[in-house]
Amino acid sequence: MPFLTIGENLFEVGAIHPDRILFDCLMPTPHGTTYNAYLIIGKDKTALIDTVDPEKSSVLLSNLADTGIKRLDYIVSLHTEQDHSGSIEAVLRRFPEAKVVANAKVKEMAMTHLHLAEDKIQLIAEGDTLELGGKTLQFTMIPFAHWPDNYMAHLLEDNILFSSDLFGSHYSFPNKAFSTSSSDQVRAAKHYYAEIMMPYRTHVQKYTTKVRNMAPRMIAPSHGPIWSDPELVLSSYDRWAGDAMKPLVTIPFISMHDSTRVMVDRLAVKLAEQGMSVVCRNLGEDTDSMAVETGHFITDLVDAAAVVFASSTVLGGPHPAVAYAALVANAMRPKCKFVGLVGSFGWGTQITNVVNLLTGNIKAERLDPILIKGLPRDEDLAIIDAMAKDLADKIKALPNLVR
Repeated sequence: MPFLTIGENLFEVGAIHPDRILFDCLMPTPHGTTYNAYLIIGKDKTALIDTVDPEKSSVLLSNLADTGIKRLDYIVSLHTEQDHSGSIEAVLRRFPEAKVVANAKVKEMAMTHLHLAEDKIQLIAEGDTLELGGKTLQFTMIPFAHWPDNYMAHLLEDNILFSSDLFGSHYSFPNKAFSTSSSDQVRAAKHYYAEIMMPYRTHVQKYTTKVRNMAPRMIAPSHGPIWSDPELVLSSYDRWAGDAMKPLVTIPFISMHDSTRVMVDRLAVKLAEQGMSVVCRNLGEDTDSMAVETGHFITDLVDAAAVVFASSTVLGGPHPAVAYAALVANAMRPKCKFVGLVGSFGWGTQITNVVNLLTGNIKAERLDPILIKGLPRDEDLAIIDAMAKDLADKIKALPNLVR
């Protein structure tokens, strides 16, 4: 895929990966992804911002050759993870004169994860600038906008912000169109936010405000298309990282012999009758469901006011697929206000203890669990009905509820 001109002496030279279906062995990527790398040619110096995943090194090197540059002075490494930095060694072999520009944490991690030599790294800090000749990069630290090492580079003369993982999306175009504001891209950005940024949403709130104050003309992340209208993604991040939530209940579930499914179906119907939006994620519908549906469940958590885990009992505890969903939700630290549990068992169960242990990071009110022996009877379904009414009333009383 050829390089793309995005400004005067400014090129995107990275790679698309349209057939990548899962990222971090966790997040479904139905639109594939991109590994964005940006080449800036100043009057005196040239700089490459980030590289690409090692699998796509040849694409990056081919694109750099096609630009016609003979010398590369700097490789600005905004983040150490290999989808950003994994081709640094390949680029250094092609341009041995280049220095790797890094903050202190990237330097530490690059020496650990990539075995880069210390003398190849030029250290920068908050507010420092890199002069290229008519092109000036200024650096802003954004630790825990994913990893503790992330930082951004602002190309001052062009007013373009290279934001690292912040504001990214796993979204590729066959023709490498790098400027869009489509609804599909916004959805992809939300999926990306859910897995990458949601665990650190208080940091992300602060960084979103900081970027808004910088007022960039364009935001160029390390994954996905460039934001030609920064307000679109900034306002989205304000909502996602803020305290507001929707009257949404997400229910990840497994049902081995339909007893739990009866409970889930009844709960979903009764919640909907109370004006709630309900998303049921069947983690066992087919062989890929646990990974795919848990990935979508993560995105539900961006807006959800409540999550209700629903599980059959397996060897005394929750089904492993529900345990996985609970563990992932715990890592995401969602802002939901209520956590519930329903399930069925054959002769005994310890589901409540295990799920509570797996979700200790979720600071939410715990609803009384409903665990039913065997196939639910009418009196059991009446308890489900009461749970739905109580949960809906609690959600309606929330101060930050939006539709």
